[in-house]
Amino acid sequence: MRSIFICLSLAFTVPGLAQTTDTIRHNVVRLGKVVGKHLSWKAGANDHYYYFEFNDRGRGPSVTSHSKTDSKGNIILQEINGVDYFKTKVEERFEVKTGKALWKNKFENESVAYKGELYSNINGNPGEIELALKLLKNSTSKKINILPSGALSYSIAKEEIVKDEKNNSLAVQLIAFTGLGGPPTYTWFTKDGNFFGSLSDWISIIQAGYEKNIDILLPVQKKFENNFYTNLAKAVTEKNSTGIAIKNVTVFNAAEGSTFINGTVLIKGNLIEKIGNSSYTTIPAGYKIIDGTNKFLMPGLWEMHGHFFMSDGPLMMAQGVTNLRDMGNGDELWNLKKRIQADSILGPEINIVSGFIDKAGEFAAPTGALINSLEEGIKYIEDYHKKGCRQIKLYSSINPEWVKPLADKAHSLDMRVCGHIPAFMTASQAIDAGYDEITHLNMLMLNFFGDTVDTRNMTRFKLVGTKGNTLDVSSDAVKSFFQKMKDKNITVDPTISIFESMFTDMPGKVAKAYLPIEKYLPAQTRRYAMAGSFIDDESLAQPYSSSYEVMKKFVKALYDNGITILAGTDGGILQHELEVYSECGIPNYDVLRMATYFPAKEYGLLDKYGTIAPGKIANLILIDGDPKKNIKDIRKIYLTIKEGKIYSPKKIYAAYGWKYYY
Repeated sequence: MRSIFICLSLAFTVPGLAQTTDTIRHNVVRLGKVVGKHLSWKAGANDHYYYFEFNDRGRGPSVTSHSKTDSKGNIILQEINGVDYFKTKVEERFEVKTGKALWKNKFENESVAYKGELYSNINGNPGEIELALKLLKNSTSKKINILPSGALSYSIAKEEIVKDEKNNSLAVQLIAFTGLGGPPTYTWFTKDGNFFGSLSDWISIIQAGYEKNIDILLPVQKKFENNFYTNLAKAVTEKNSTGIAIKNVTVFNAAEGSTFINGTVLIKGNLIEKIGNSSYTTIPAGYKIIDGTNKFLMPGLWEMHGHFFMSDGPLMMAQGVTNLRDMGNGDELWNLKKRIQADSILGPEINIVSGFIDKAGEFAAPTGALINSLEEGIKYIEDYHKKGCRQIKLYSSINPEWVKPLADKAHSLDMRVCGHIPAFMTASQAIDAGYDEITHLNMLMLNFFGDTVDTRNMTRFKLVGTKGNTLDVSSDAVKSFFQKMKDKNITVDPTISIFESMFTDMPGKVAKAYLPIEKYLPAQTRRYAMAGSFIDDESLAQPYSSSYEVMKKFVKALYDNGITILAGTDGGILQHELEVYSECGIPNYDVLRMATYFPAKEYGLLDKYGTIAPGKIANLILIDGDPKKNIKDIRKIYLTIKEGKIYSPKKIYAAYGWKYYY
């Protein structure tokens, strides 16, 4: 769940007020490089100003915020202006006036009687958290209520001494914020309560001059972050030393898309031991018996487009994801993989790891190997192969002339090649150069706009959003391209739910991915689900919506043409990705196979996964419904079983403050 303070993807035009000589600068750092800045300064004792910006492949926020406090430190005015991560306009205001708290943003216009609460802004600046901390420190209860709902508390987790580039020492504290459900969030402050840094594996903000301390402080922070996840793993993992029997259950045959009723499945250790009719199958003594009456048993889901972090694991397990293909990550992934295998943290089996390669430059990817030459790329492919990567993912800045030799090298090592289509190249050309899979549906649709498109920046989204509705799925050009894909056994990882969100989720309405579970969401989670993810000016809502409908037709046409679709989300809810496939007109039984059978088949892993059969790994989900009849029942995961261990989704969600199918 996103922090109410640090939300880089929703953060925010050049400050309209002059900075003062006491301006404090923080740098935004990614992969060891400064990619943005955070400035803070004051005008008198009670007016606090913040400015935040960073560049992420042509995307990134730019925001100015002004907060006014009263004599007690309460925030009585807050004004936020700028652009968000996708460069859309942001305006937000909170004010205390005549005993009332009033706030207005892109989807709220509310007021309540003011009782000293802290307003939880949607588009806030990272540094504003220092104002909240000062309020908490002055509170006798060390707790403060939040508007519109919730409460916030804090504790000091750790104190450290850091040194800047001139060897000056500074005492800093790691503060844990809790009270809004889910894991604590951690932020670094100076001992006098000023914002010092917000650190993560992906991107960090830290006071200028102290950048070298990221590698020192982040491991310290991770030790505390680990506590929530290790404790949760212990609390929700149920092991059985004898065996498990699931009886009277409808069993899904993922190889064919069929089902049979009144089945019994026996599990011994981490393997499926036996499958048969409940009337004739004997359950050995001592086995844990689970009654599957009116329930549906199927193989666990595969998330085929993940970028895994420890925080992803619990919710993936609750959503029935037992297997994962990671599409690009840092070296920490290998450690997380081991920790999952040792049951110290929750997460799916990470079966496939991708070696990520992009060309260095302004629009380079935020992870992986950033190369300056073809020779470097060849060397990284060799290194990735030695590490155990099963495929190479190429990104948008790769020189099109490098694609074929890079693909040839990967294929010589029996590695697949997938990824974005490089700028100034078409998907058809990439296939000819050696691609085995096209990543993201927009990259497929851009094929029909020629090879002069610069897809390193927002153009790769906005061109499809504004012009995708002009494409005719039944045209000869599209049919010919699909035939080429089929002839060359090209697979597609559509991640269509991302585009549903980017092209259709408007402020003030619950995001479509959350609609089926809206009433189970905590208040703050539901609020963020209403913030809207539309990536352009709202005046363009109609063409974007029409283009999204064409995207759905493309997915159905891929299916109709026999092209293998692998279900992935790139950070979304996999269950919703499957719901969208069903909306596209794909039969539910094949939708389920796209997240079970086909991933295992594509990677030669059907001997272990993909179906429910004796001798296979016991990665299963038990559903309180029948998703073959109603795809939305895929949300109703009663139990997740991974390698013969049982996990309760309800217990996992409870740890996040969700009331999920109770």
